Amino acid sequence: MMHGTQATAVDVAGARAASLPPLSSAYSLSAAQLSTFENAGHIKLPGVLAADELEAYRPRLNEVVVTRNAQSHGMEQKVAGAGKNWMFVNNLWAHDATARAFVTCRRFGRIAADLLGVDAVRLFRDQSYFKGAGGANTAWHQDAYFMPLDTKKIVTMWIPLTRITRDLAPMDYVTGSHHAGYLGTSNGDDASLDRFAGALVEKGYAIHNYETLEAGDVAAHSAWTLHSSRSNTSMMTREVIVIVFFADGARMTRDPPLLQNAPAQEHFARLIRKQNRETSLPGIQYGELAQGPMVPLAYCRSWEAQS
Repeated sequence: MMHGTQATAVDVAGARAASLPPLSSAYSLSAAQLSTFENAGHIKLPGVLAADELEAYRPRLNEVVVTRNAQSHGMEQKVAGAGKNWMFVNNLWAHDATARAFVTCRRFGRIAADLLGVDAVRLFRDQSYFKGAGGANTAWHQDAYFMPLDTKKIVTMWIPLTRITRDLAPMDYVTGSHHAGYLGTSNGDDASLDRFAGALVEKGYAIHNYETLEAGDVAAHSAWTLHSSRSNTSMMTREVIVIVFFADGARMTRDPPLLQNAPAQEHFARLIRKQNRETSLPGIQYGELAQGPMVPLAYCRSWEAQS
């Protein structure tokens, strides 16, 4: 039985969430946009959220990030420890009704299913990527390498809550890298990022940055697309929520072999996979379907016929 104060807090949270815009209407993607995502591995989608929708959700999302940041654990501590002045919180949706309404909304789920070309997607996790003034670089990496899933059908949605300009550290993407498999990771210092990027350019890859995203725009990339970002050189906090979706029907996989002389980044990747299994796939055994309360179904095309 909940005590009075607990019940009141739950009631208030539920009432707040119930009054929010539902974010259930469709954001239609053109054939050209789908082709761009398939070929490039990344795309900017303008105006996914209207100004009034974002205004309704942003204050509470900020509040939850600030509150939960003081209680960060596991993966958050590891990542935050690698770069100063971050507020990096995992699975906001599991801690707050407003965050749940935002992260699990049908609009985002349908966009993910359309980009991946599948009938249904599940939520793998969400994270706050709030990079404060002077917040450090994000190393070159591929999200999917840290996810113990047997599918390539994984998409990361990068959702700014305010206007993003170059000094607020928007992402750099390596176009077409999602077709190449695992390409390694870099360290987070400027020199390492530069060397890693230079080697990619020598191999014929192009690096793209969208430079500016308006509040309500969404940048999406394949979880196998190499990406990074530089330090936040502005005096503002970069407010971004990241949501990762994967194709329903995927199964949990074991870690790839760890070579005897593997670099530190590979040991770090193994640690992150372990924490992802514990956080997103608790109780699921290797080879079993990646299904459960922490990876809820976010969108299914059959829902359209039912609504």
